[in-house]
Amino acid sequence: MQAERSGVSIPRYAAIDIGSNTVKLTIAERDPTGRLVSVLDAGFTTRIGECIERRRLGEEPIRRTLDALERCLSACAEHEVERVYAVGTSAIRDAENREEFLQRARAIGATVEVLSGDDEARLSALAVRSDPRWRDAPRLAIIDIGGGSTEVICDVSNEPGDCGRVSLQLGAVRLTEACIRSDPPTASELNAARHAADDALADIVCDRPAESATAVGVGGTVTNLGSVNQALRGVANPDLHGLKLPLAEVTRQIELFATMPLDQRRRTPGLDPARADVITAGAIILERTLTHLNLDVVYVSCRGLRWGVLHERHGA
Repeated sequence: MQAERSGVSIPRYAAIDIGSNTVKLTIAERDPTGRLVSVLDAGFTTRIGECIERRRLGEEPIRRTLDALERCLSACAEHEVERVYAVGTSAIRDAENREEFLQRARAIGATVEVLSGDDEARLSALAVRSDPRWRDAPRLAIIDIGGGSTEVICDVSNEPGDCGRVSLQLGAVRLTEACIRSDPPTASELNAARHAADDALADIVCDRPAESATAVGVGGTVTNLGSVNQALRGVANPDLHGLKLPLAEVTRQIELFATMPLDQRRRTPGLDPARADVITAGAIILERTLTHLNLDVVYVSCRGLRWGVLHERHGA
């Protein structure tokens, strides 16, 4: 059965993004103008990419992720969703035992498409470019920071396909596990994380200089930095989508988090406690990416990969 508005059946669609750190769900339908709008957004921190360099999915992370998937599917049934699209990203595509996970997902009713790094970058770019806020921007630099990978897209026009994109083995979970072991992190660990990020970013070359592009950040790192910024400024119930986040603010938050033990970071206003252990590394990735692209401001997007999936399948 489809949802109804004024007696007219309205199909609903859902996209589930199984990331290295979180499982995110968006259920959408068309508004009277024909645009896709959110009916429900939900997220669960399952960290399927735990111990990501081992290239194997652990049993407990698999169970956490399957439990989150079941909750997503239940929400889809409750909201009478017509089609559900589930995609997996960095941790799953790199895992030697990914087929085991995919089979267990199918057993609970979720068919998961494993995206290549290039497809992940392409869909992240589509999510931003399809957003009315940035649809007509002449040039975009899109930064999607995940748990296991970071996608950087230099979108130099609003023509489909006219962009350079790359998926890097650089993510908030991956960088934390590789470089940050102390609580709070030491200065040498922060320097090591910055150097590792710089090394990963060194080969990015945009077709044209990125300095005049509008930078848009996607993913939990960026939305949490925006939320912390607003909370520290005393903004109640902030609308994060489209928030302007200066590079200097990103660096300031890195310095702030670096002074706090994990328990204190978990109590930071605006910060999701489940992300407190990886937020410093995620912020370093954002800082170094903006620096590499010679950009001093990033705008927060709350519409990530899931929206790219929905727009590719159903337009809008």
